[in-house]
Amino acid sequence: EQARGRLVPYLEPILKNLTFALQKYQAKNMLMLYDVIGSLAEAAGPALNRKELIKILMPPLIQRWNKLDDRDRSLFPIGETLSAIAVALRSGFLQFAQPIFNRCLQIIHNTLVEHGRVRKMGGENSWRSYDHAASSEKEFIVVSLDLLAGISEGLGSSVASLVGNSKCLMLLFECLKDPDGDVRQSAFALLGDLARACIGHLKPHFDKFIPISAANIDPHKSPSVCNNASWALGEMAFHAGGKDMAKYIPGLMQRLVPILNGAVKDHNNPSLMENAAITLGRLGLVSPEIVAPHLRHFSKAWCNNLCRILDPKEREHAFRGLCSCIHKNPKGIVNAVPELIIAIASCSQPSEGMANMFHTILKGLHQMMGAKLGNGCNQKAFQFVMERYRVAVR
Repeated sequence: EQARGRLVPYLEPILKNLTFALQKYQAKNMLMLYDVIGSLAEAAGPALNRKELIKILMPPLIQRWNKLDDRDRSLFPIGETLSAIAVALRSGFLQFAQPIFNRCLQIIHNTLVEHGRVRKMGGENSWRSYDHAASSEKEFIVVSLDLLAGISEGLGSSVASLVGNSKCLMLLFECLKDPDGDVRQSAFALLGDLARACIGHLKPHFDKFIPISAANIDPHKSPSVCNNASWALGEMAFHAGGKDMAKYIPGLMQRLVPILNGAVKDHNNPSLMENAAITLGRLGLVSPEIVAPHLRHFSKAWCNNLCRILDPKEREHAFRGLCSCIHKNPKGIVNAVPELIIAIASCSQPSEGMANMFHTILKGLHQMMGAKLGNGCNQKAFQFVMERYRVAVR
């Protein structure tokens, strides 16, 4: 984990020793071995995608995967390892993807069917009792969803054919309705990855996937589920565009804005607020004409939370969404200029396009507000931002 790229010259002998151990280790040590292989895949990344390395690594792993029964709990660690490898190999994993993808769907289907039978036979009370007693069985759904997400992330758009020729979306929707929070958390993670990889397959089903995602943006329930639902919605919005999202955005804002403003009593979770800021940014990016009129109601909180976003891509999307909304409704940011200045100052390495947007926004606000623009601002940050983005202050 520490060496990362420095391991690349030694990958072949390392993999030969690890795969030799796969043939010798027993169950207890096998867990550690899977963890090592997964960590190696995360550290090496795309450097692992070489024919000679794939030939060493994958056959013994696939052999072990195929030997295990669908109800063998040894599927959990090997599933996590295969997920890490799929992300690392990217296109190199395509040759192994279909049977693994299909098996994951079969495991999910069989588990859901078994739970459904009990519900049908015993009614709601029996369902609750069974669900409590068999919650560990749902770990098979979770590990399958996580592996599907890894395959989706690794293959990117190449996963579209696997999704299109399967019952993936039908099973995913059932998982999104599941009472088990761990199942829903993993299901929303997969939904977000599929939005990135094959939004065309999701669009015809937005009337199902978007309302259920919105319903799970509920901080009174599991924060992890709420975060993943918010993230998945942001991915769907960004990749689908404003035309397909427009009718859903007002309802989504009703869910996101109270979280962003910290208005949900006893549930002001910084992670939830940050994710709400990212998702609102993506909504504002694709449909600023819908988001911008409401800007004054959450502009301060939005700017404050933008400062905390670490992921470069998510930060870029959120800032671009904010700037698009300010361009549509500059009066909506007037009461939050000090927070805006701090937020822009926190963006240490903006892309060229982002820097140009900052210049345009700051110049427009200066023309509108004149000398009042800097009122209430941290003067050091104000001077830094105005100089950096070439806005002359008189």
